[in-house]
Amino acid sequence: MKTRLTRWVMLGVLLISSLSMYAQFNIIPLPSSIKENGASFTLNGQTKIYYEKGLKQQAELLYAALSPATGFDFQISDQQKAAKNIIVLKIGKGGAPLAKTDALNKESYKLSVKNDVITIEGNSPAGVFYGTQTLLQMLPAEIYNKQLQRKTVWKIKGAEIADAPSYEWRGMMLDVARYFFGKHYVLKLIDMMAMYKMNVLHFHLTDDAGWRLEIKKYPKLTSVGAWRGEGAERTGGYYTQEDIKEIVAYATARNVDVIPEIEVPAHALASIAAYPDLCCTGEQYTVQTQHSISKEIYCVGKESTFDFLADVFKETFALFPSKYIHIGGDEAQYDRWKTCPHCQKRKKELGVQTEKEMQVYFNQRIQKMVKGYGKTIVGWDEIIEDGLKDKAVGMIWHDQKKAFKASEAGHYSVMALTGYCYFDVAESNIPGEVKAATWLQPISLEKAYQLNPMLEGLDPKYRPQILGAEATLWSDQFIHGTVLQEIAAINEDRSEKYFEYLTFPRMSALAEVCWTPHEKQAWPDFEKRIRTHYKRYDNAGYGYRVPLPKLTEQ
Repeated sequence: MKTRLTRWVMLGVLLISSLSMYAQFNIIPLPSSIKENGASFTLNGQTKIYYEKGLKQQAELLYAALSPATGFDFQISDQQKAAKNIIVLKIGKGGAPLAKTDALNKESYKLSVKNDVITIEGNSPAGVFYGTQTLLQMLPAEIYNKQLQRKTVWKIKGAEIADAPSYEWRGMMLDVARYFFGKHYVLKLIDMMAMYKMNVLHFHLTDDAGWRLEIKKYPKLTSVGAWRGEGAERTGGYYTQEDIKEIVAYATARNVDVIPEIEVPAHALASIAAYPDLCCTGEQYTVQTQHSISKEIYCVGKESTFDFLADVFKETFALFPSKYIHIGGDEAQYDRWKTCPHCQKRKKELGVQTEKEMQVYFNQRIQKMVKGYGKTIVGWDEIIEDGLKDKAVGMIWHDQKKAFKASEAGHYSVMALTGYCYFDVAESNIPGEVKAATWLQPISLEKAYQLNPMLEGLDPKYRPQILGAEATLWSDQFIHGTVLQEIAAINEDRSEKYFEYLTFPRMSALAEVCWTPHEKQAWPDFEKRIRTHYKRYDNAGYGYRVPLPKLTEQ
């Protein structure tokens, strides 16, 4: 009995000391290096924020993050006049260690918390911004609240942090084509991403069930393609070009690259419903009200198809400064091409044997088209076939062999593997779990944390070609017709809360997988740190899935 009691006491001491450490440094993603220095800094009404040239925006964002909960009207200035009780933002001269490429080095930062001075030093404004996000996680959880928190002491434990990301692509895909999410929610998701240093918003704007981007030359894309159903059942929406400009500016300030997806040649029914000549039959179709993969695809045999896409890309690229354009490229059914005289004529002219080869030709045409704008195509792993003349990015979702093929051919890869990254799948199959996609096994928080973008067996020499990873938030469940009906109304937008439930906390796991060196990743460590983040979500107003209690036996 005494031995058992001693064992429990020792376990309790270890647990308390461990949680005490994590209470101070519960940072996600885990930084490359953290060293306590014995100091502490307390924010108060006299704290000042100083910034070097080029960092005004980062200083203003830090002010906006700190002021609501603290109630302090921090003075911000580019002229340092005080030596104590200050936060200093600056561009570094040498940079944080462990950054492996120029792209990663730009996002690196150093954060020093001493008794009188907090210094955030980044190799670029992006690095400085990430330093501020780490600083927020070192403050009490109430810092994320937009209401004044009168009783909170804003104390930060002293530390020296040096940090840099492992991968340059740390993404989330938002499917607004199947279910339209308004601009305000897109901005909220960007905030959620920025909290964890996620830097790519893959914007799935077009699909069979909706076209969401205003193209002025083709107004029917939104007057027809953005809506489905009739009468009281009519639903949909789209982003004006002014909306997109606002979203992109908001994201850019938070170091999030917004990559639009214009699907070709399949998943195009919404645009075909608007302009029937884009398909092989020329018949009039309607935007689907139930989820399915339409066999109506862009006609590869008509030159007018490529004229249309050239016009669309021209307006799209004027709105999105990203160097990438996602072209989809997945799940094309070739039934129409096989019977279309235009397509068969094209097939004969090209001298190819299969319709699949014609899709490679289609991709080549798009690749050449966007190259003039300095863009690189991204596509689901189906695009990784012989014949692409320039480098492309394969988003590996269901065929891991395509990552090996892409690397060997000189292409790049982003891991969006179904078993780890498809967040439209539930976290468990226990009774009472909110309905979600069922074509995959549940993806638990721990499972999401197990992703390694460097696939087993991939030659280390290809590491620079693995850009990172991305999770997907597909919304096709909303047009299966039952999800929202099963979620009781609680005076809020249920669709948004549903997506947040699917996103958090799994996005935090993906963030650490992409940022923290693989050798420093450890599930028991992460599991302890994430416990302290649920209170942060509560204060920020983010929905999330509460973890299930664990029953253990000693």
